[in-house]
Amino acid sequence: MPDLLLSAFVIFCRLGGCLMVMPGYASPRVSMQVRLFIALSASLAVAPLMMANVLPVVSNASTSFLYLIILSELMIGIVIGIFGRAFFAMLQMLMGAAANASSFSMPAALPEDNEQIPPLAGIVTLSATAMLFISGAHLDVFLALAESYAAVPVQGLFMPDAATMQLADRLTRGALLALRITAPFFVFGIIINLALGLTNRLMPQMPVYFVGLPLIVIGGVFVLYLTISEMISLFFNGLGTWLMLE
Repeated sequence: MPDLLLSAFVIFCRLGGCLMVMPGYASPRVSMQVRLFIALSASLAVAPLMMANVLPVVSNASTSFLYLIILSELMIGIVIGIFGRAFFAMLQMLMGAAANASSFSMPAALPEDNEQIPPLAGIVTLSATAMLFISGAHLDVFLALAESYAAVPVQGLFMPDAATMQLADRLTRGALLALRITAPFFVFGIIINLALGLTNRLMPQMPVYFVGLPLIVIGGVFVLYLTISEMISLFFNGLGTWLMLE
């Protein structure tokens, strides 16, 4: 019985570490008790499947090695959660840049976090977080965590160099994916600002800023209306590809 409890706790370390930083689950709007209950429930659900691989390692481990296993599993879970957060962070960052290109630069609080970001970035990021649960993709997170034991078994070893390289790869993928999503806003911003600049040169007496700013805002809203469904679809295709690779 002690070995079974220790094995379940080791599994909880990886799942709990991941959910501690995973978008949606790690929101400050979700109480700590609810997050703890989700982590415990997921750990107990996955434990019977992973017990055959975890129990022999925990049973034969010394006390000092058991501490190393717990620390290693906690770090592995946190790194996996950071991989998932990298996609949302890149989307939020580039949507903030797209908001500046569309004159939506007024900061506002994001319900997912306490950070002040432009409303356009908040709308898209919040929609992506909500779709994570509406589409059932949050269940794929638990599936990826269960399958991670095949790629990274419980051995008490955490390799920071490999984790850093994989994090850089996830950040690159997330940035390229977010750049594909936000490209229409950058194209719109370049075209409209170029047109307003030419208008200002041709008619210097015209107040281009006061005339053009409402047009830029209306155009940005129209681009968002046309592309938001494709944006969310492309984002979850990329996120689903990462979950399958994990």
